[in-house]
Amino acid sequence: MNSLLYIHGFNSSERSHKALVLSEAMAEIGKAGVFLSPRLPWQPTQAIALLEEIIGSYLETHGAGTMTLVGSSLGGFYACYLAEKFQIKAVLVNPAMQAPRLLVDHVGTQYNPYTDEHYELTHEHMDELCTLVISQPTPERYWLMLQEGDEVLDYRAALSAFPQIGKLTCEANGDHRFIGFERFASDILHFAGIKV
Repeated sequence: MNSLLYIHGFNSSERSHKALVLSEAMAEIGKAGVFLSPRLPWQPTQAIALLEEIIGSYLETHGAGTMTLVGSSLGGFYACYLAEKFQIKAVLVNPAMQAPRLLVDHVGTQYNPYTDEHYELTHEHMDELCTLVISQPTPERYWLMLQEGDEVLDYRAALSAFPQIGKLTCEANGDHRFIGFERFASDILHFAGIKV
């Protein structure tokens, strides 16, 4: 049975807008039980370890290629690494493909308003992110979703990370949250092989 795993971004949570949109879409077709959206530790190595455990366990039980990832922002960066490791598909929504370089500006005290966590982001965490960089992603695994009005990330960085891509949605305007994401929920379930 095919499943969908949502990977939230930096200082976000498993209850983000996009996660809720996908959760509702899965529930509408009776697939709520195969939608996963874990709360991730803020430490990159711990977040990846948790995601690897979830994905590995699911694929071992249900077979190769039975899970599709949807990652937003930093979650998109994580999803690219995991899609290559497990040879599965991923939808990347305004992904932070240059995460180690981008997050270095945020080293220091952080607060996640969604989880009420205070923590200290360090240069060691940037080193952890560097180990997750994928230099040559497999084009056909991905659907890249970008909005040019993203106020947090330069959408062109994601385009340059994927000189070839299986599926691309690039809209003018928009923002980092990806305005109108709900328009694509059904298509994402088709892409994941969940909805025919």
